[in-house]
Amino acid sequence: MHVTLVSPYPDITNYGLRTLSAVLKQAGHQVRFICMPDFAGDGEFTHVRMSEERYPAKIMEQFVELTKDTDLLGVTLMTHYFDTAKQLTKAARDAHGTPSVWGGFHPSVRPDECAKHAEYVAIGDAEDLILKLCERLQNGEEHNLGDIKGLVWRKGDKVVRNVSGSLEQDLDQYPFPDFSIEDHHILFEGEILPLTSDLLRRYLHNGTVSRMFGKIGYQTMTGRGCPHACTYCGNSFYRDLYKRQRYVRYRSVENVIQELELAKEAYPFINFIWFSDDSFFGRPLPDMLHFAAEYKKRVGDPFYLLGSPGTITEEKYAALVDAGLHCTQMGIEHGSKRIQKLMKRSTMGNDKVLRSAEILTKYSDRTAPPQYDIIYDLPYETLDDKLDTLRLVAELPKPYRLQAFSVIFYPGTSLHTLAMRDGLVHDEKDEIYDKMYFEKNDTYTNVLLYLAKSGRFPSSLLKVLINKQVAEAATSDYARPFASMAKLGVGKLRAMLRNPALERAKALGTFEARMTGMTGADAGAAAPSSAAK
Repeated sequence: MHVTLVSPYPDITNYGLRTLSAVLKQAGHQVRFICMPDFAGDGEFTHVRMSEERYPAKIMEQFVELTKDTDLLGVTLMTHYFDTAKQLTKAARDAHGTPSVWGGFHPSVRPDECAKHAEYVAIGDAEDLILKLCERLQNGEEHNLGDIKGLVWRKGDKVVRNVSGSLEQDLDQYPFPDFSIEDHHILFEGEILPLTSDLLRRYLHNGTVSRMFGKIGYQTMTGRGCPHACTYCGNSFYRDLYKRQRYVRYRSVENVIQELELAKEAYPFINFIWFSDDSFFGRPLPDMLHFAAEYKKRVGDPFYLLGSPGTITEEKYAALVDAGLHCTQMGIEHGSKRIQKLMKRSTMGNDKVLRSAEILTKYSDRTAPPQYDIIYDLPYETLDDKLDTLRLVAELPKPYRLQAFSVIFYPGTSLHTLAMRDGLVHDEKDEIYDKMYFEKNDTYTNVLLYLAKSGRFPSSLLKVLINKQVAEAATSDYARPFASMAKLGVGKLRAMLRNPALERAKALGTFEARMTGMTGADAGAAAPSSAAK
């Protein structure tokens, strides 16, 4: 089979899709890999609203030409890229009759919706599924797919949903993600070009986390699954999908180190490793110590991790810092016990947040400031709940940086089910599919949260401003005219401190560069830095 796999994500690493590419190649199939970065879908630009036509006609013409010999088109997508996948799939089908398979989180949670646009939909882990699907299609058995676990497919006018699949427990059996450049293509400066080593270097330099630190980063995962089931996160869906199966699984240390050695041998310019496991610190202590020792001896580059309160211990953290840990991202999410219970994070309360933060701060002379995630604008919050989050922020030891995300009720999450029940979602397209995490409400508490983002705002002053009486006065009806005047004054002050013409030119230039695929050092330096999600 000749399979074309397409990723619309700005971060072109896409561990899952590259692993599928490697699995298909190992089985003898021909794979073309196309990266089509859609920066608007990732919320990179606050002045751009998404449309259903995500790519201009010129780019789509190139895409159609490039896929004319394709037997099966595979597209990965999250909710924000639903329209992107529709455009790509329709173009290939209209031009060549090419069937498509969609996979990723959104197709997993909304397979019936996706089956209106794709002939096949993969739910959950898809390595075994795509191999069996290709085998049947190659043999002309497109109507004999009922035993392929995890597949949703169209049989005439009927949508068939097969039984759910099972989770592979031995992750070492899968090949390393496909980072070759042979028959790989990328959208660059308005053209889909063959990938070269230099283009790969540019894009890896401009990855979300790499750009943050000015490094050329390689992203991978050492395991799958998360030990938590937070209601706003897709892991709550996957845990229900794979009930009574061991959901959190890890690759062996040797397997991970070998992958990194091969990646650095192929691309010597890599000088930073980004581990995107949902909770890297969930590994058992002996395994973690073994990893730290092998990584320090055989890789040695600075690296980035995600962690959660309670899983970060000093013994683990000290070993990782010694091995080269550069920065840790930890989810705080909220400081209110009531909202923590709503999010199913009661076991990661403020006491554990502060203990973990103390550990991170203890080693801050050897690492970059830790990054803490906050979720805000929940309709369930009261003023007291919002102040609880700010009270927690005021207690965090410095240095740190906050990454704030406006809540989005993603389909498939427990929080989406709750919001739909409570009538909080009126237009899913506008409020979920096209909403971005930066679309905050201009409230008193949000202003304080953004003032605290850099970690440089004085905690003593923040504590004064979040005093209950002060906050109630600032959010009262009497204060609204003064709040509007203050907002206007801040806007004028910002205008005085910058050259508006220059700012507009820079913003336009950056947007055009990113949308057309330019990701060299100049564009990376000018581009806004979005948080790793």
